[in-house]
Amino acid sequence: MTLVARLCGLFLVLLSGLALAETPPERRVALVIGNSSYRNAPVLPNTVNDARDMVVALRKVGFEVVDGIDLDKRGMDAALTRFARLAQDADAAMFYFAGHGFQFNGENYLVPVEAKVEDEVGVQYETTRLNDVVTALNYAKGVKIMVLDACRNNPFVGLLAKRQATRGFSVGSGLAPVQRAQGMVIAYATQANDVAADGAGRNSPFTAALVREIDQPGLEVAALFRRVQKSVYDTTAGRQTPELSLSLLGDFYLNREETDADIWRRIRASDDTTALQAFIQRYPQSFFVIDARTRLDLLEGRSSVSSERDKLVREFAERERALLQRLEKAEQGRRQAADDLARKDIGDAVGVPPPVPAPGSTPVAAAPAQPAPRAQDKAERARLADELARRESELAAIEAEKQRLAEERRTVEQAMAARLGAPAVPSRSTQPVALPGAAPRAPDVAPRGRASGECAELLMRAQLGDLTPAAREQLRQCR
Repeated sequence: MTLVARLCGLFLVLLSGLALAETPPERRVALVIGNSSYRNAPVLPNTVNDARDMVVALRKVGFEVVDGIDLDKRGMDAALTRFARLAQDADAAMFYFAGHGFQFNGENYLVPVEAKVEDEVGVQYETTRLNDVVTALNYAKGVKIMVLDACRNNPFVGLLAKRQATRGFSVGSGLAPVQRAQGMVIAYATQANDVAADGAGRNSPFTAALVREIDQPGLEVAALFRRVQKSVYDTTAGRQTPELSLSLLGDFYLNREETDADIWRRIRASDDTTALQAFIQRYPQSFFVIDARTRLDLLEGRSSVSSERDKLVREFAERERALLQRLEKAEQGRRQAADDLARKDIGDAVGVPPPVPAPGSTPVAAAPAQPAPRAQDKAERARLADELARRESELAAIEAEKQRLAEERRTVEQAMAARLGAPAVPSRSTQPVALPGAAPRAPDVAPRGRASGECAELLMRAQLGDLTPAAREQLRQCR
């Protein structure tokens, strides 16, 4: 039963993993309309720019956009129909309109480019009801956003107001408040019953601020529109204040990209200088730029120290290599001098004939008398001894130089470790610490005490004439 339970649990985990893997990505759709070239009303200079810039901004943050420029009544109806179909079961749906709009009998209308609004009939059949837009947005299952940069002044208000005395309707400036629904965000370019400015630049003050804030990642939609409000208020010196109506149960982000804080948390411990430089370039005003520059300076400093360290490693390796070559050459010379002196001593000892007793006398066991060495032999032996002493002195000097090089290298390593912020490994050994790229160290010469002692003993026995043939052969091979 335990095995069966485990298998069932594993099966459920696999099924849940497959379900998560097959979860479709969030669907976001938007309808963006910008009307400028009105035939029966003043042309609006920047609404087309507003719409096109909004299309770019929304596509950048993952929206599938239906867009229309200078649409007539038929075109607006067709775009709204297409948008309503796309909005079905969407996770987020957004509508943006830049152009003429007005309120009539407490209801809001958006004006197509060819509309000729002279009376109540023209209002009903030549314009687009904002309530139809709300109906299209309600097809979405998720967040619904309606952005209206449409409460600009237009001539229809005055024309319709002339008929107010004979017709039972009212006309007002700007747009009337829209009844909010659950899960809906409604943003007006200005307050209800007020008129928004077109702006003197490429965009209206409202759309310019909105496009700029959409480009900022990690802004919750309420915070985003509050920032838009402040920007428009400051830009227009308080003459225009956008209005926001929000009824959301949770948070929603138009731009879901990582924020500068998110990215910094991910790279703050990184040694990737390219990532740090990209962060500084992308977020020059970020609070974390100072930290990023500090870490970049640290890494670049370490890189410089590492380059200097590599150069010193190569220099020490070359010096060690040259020193080892000198050591080997000096050792060869010392061995040659020792061999020459040993051969000289062996030749003198082996080449002396044993003493001959006088006729008729009884042989006396005594140490063989050694003939006085010739002056030439003495001089040669002294020269060979001096040569051996010189070689030994040279070897001692090279050994001392090797110790000094090891100490120098260890000092440099400790200094480099301190500059790199890494603890140096203490070592009581007088041997140099191996670094990457260093030449392999030659093994130390084996102690010569035992071999020298054996040779001295054999030489003494040879001088006493007490050598067996085997010992004599060993003496010839002695070094």
